Amino acid sequence: MRIEKLDHGEEEVRRRLLAFLRPHESECLFLTGNLKNRFPGTHLYAARGAGEWLGVGGYYEEPRAVVLGAAADAAARELASELAARHPGLQSLCAPAGPAAAACRVLAGMGWRHAKDPRCLLMELDSPPPPQEFEGLVRPIRLGDHIPVVKLLRQIHNRPPGAPVTEHELRALMMNPLCLVLDAGSGPVATAQTNGMGIAAFQILGVATDPAHRNRGYARAVCASLIRAMWSRGARRAVLFTGRDNPAALGCYRRIGFRAAGGYWVARLVRGGERVSTPW
Repeated sequence: MRIEKLDHGEEEVRRRLLAFLRPHESECLFLTGNLKNRFPGTHLYAARGAGEWLGVGGYYEEPRAVVLGAAADAAARELASELAARHPGLQSLCAPAGPAAAACRVLAGMGWRHAKDPRCLLMELDSPPPPQEFEGLVRPIRLGDHIPVVKLLRQIHNRPPGAPVTEHELRALMMNPLCLVLDAGSGPVATAQTNGMGIAAFQILGVATDPAHRNRGYARAVCASLIRAMWSRGARRAVLFTGRDNPAALGCYRRIGFRAAGGYWVARLVRGGERVSTPW
């Protein structure tokens, strides 16, 4: 098995990548969504054996993340080893549970470990949700919203809410092609985003609600509105990843129709004594 770097700017390579990933799309939406939306700072690789692709991996400069897709354990190990050697600044790894565990064992031998439990649930929804009470308060992000939305998103990554907003945080927010907010009258108090359409599916990212406005159905409303917006663009499946031990989030997503469909890892990586500062 060998690892080859792909020129994903070539249209034929892009078509082949999408065809290869299509049967595994729900667990490959970081790859397919970012590919179709030409995410900047992308480096894509394929594990090749016996003349065929055995898996695909991507490294994304801005979040410093390795993402693996459509790879069995052996291909995941080879991809993780090669991508870590080529991109030693990596800070996270995202992959389906089995290949992710195989990859993390390789990374452990290279000096990395995951900083907390990386195990998530992959959840899917195949039809638009029922109407939610506060969807009328949901709108697209607009000028003046970005700093409050960044502060909402800090809850996901346990970052200090009062620290000055950085250019990195603003760039990361603006990379997603669609971000919705729920405005309760004084600005955004809940948000949800997507990195765009993959093939027939999309993933929901960055769901966050101001602590003072929780337990009102705001997260359900903003997620439902995001799903409707993407359905109007041709999506036929919504996917998200959430912590297994977050009953509030699980209840929210189940109430709008999501079901658990498998395991997925989002591993925040540390090397030596240095703590990760920029998780996905």
